[in-house]
Amino acid sequence: MALIVDHEHLGPSEARWDAAGHREQLASFGPIEARRLVVVSPHPDDEVLGAGGLIQAALSQNVLVEVVAVTDGEASHPRSTAATTIDLARTRSDESRVALSRLGWREPLITRLHLPDGSVLAHRDQLDRALAGILLADDLCVAPWRRDGHPDHDACGESALAASRAVGARMLEYLVWAWHWADPEGFDIPWRQCRRLDLTRRARAHKRWATAAFESQTRPLGPGLEDAAILPAPLMRRFWRSYEVYVDEMASTR
Repeated sequence: MALIVDHEHLGPSEARWDAAGHREQLASFGPIEARRLVVVSPHPDDEVLGAGGLIQAALSQNVLVEVVAVTDGEASHPRSTAATTIDLARTRSDESRVALSRLGWREPLITRLHLPDGSVLAHRDQLDRALAGILLADDLCVAPWRRDGHPDHDACGESALAASRAVGARMLEYLVWAWHWADPEGFDIPWRQCRRLDLTRRARAHKRWATAAFESQTRPLGPGLEDAAILPAPLMRRFWRSYEVYVDEMASTR
């Protein structure tokens, strides 16, 4: 599967996802039964796009939260000439911290691994060791679905699942790029293993405000086509929904 994202390849519309009616079929989320929520983020923005509502829910329930920032997102614009004049790693890390603060997290705890953007799979050993040293048995780990479609996301999901199983932590997987390539009317996503987290109007508003912090991704860096927004508005609407979806692939093992 080739993941192509541009203004000619915007994926299924929100109208199609809504018409497919998956939301009504999913079991809803209950209280977070964990001492700590550990959010594994391949790039600075995935933690908010995929799990911004869950982070807010954890904070409201006095559950400790830690974000594991796997890469600094420095390779988001590989063909850009404008990107050569911008410290993208610092910019994106700063955007992530601002976004998390907009979720109501005054002092975000972020553990940065600084693995190379786009090459997480080649550094799986480092990631495995890092997560093994972070996760504990009474944690809830959330990471990208291991079939999300981006190689960094898939590698993070695989590593998080292995580490969670090794220590006995709970594990859920969030979706980012699957919303772009999956068929709303099909079964690309394992719906029977998915759960729904409903967001209050306030949580939804805070999440949308948080996503606005990622200007390096939602706005063009420069005037050329190579500097076009990585996440144009039609894609961002997937993350402004009144709910989030999590894959619970560990359910069958418990």
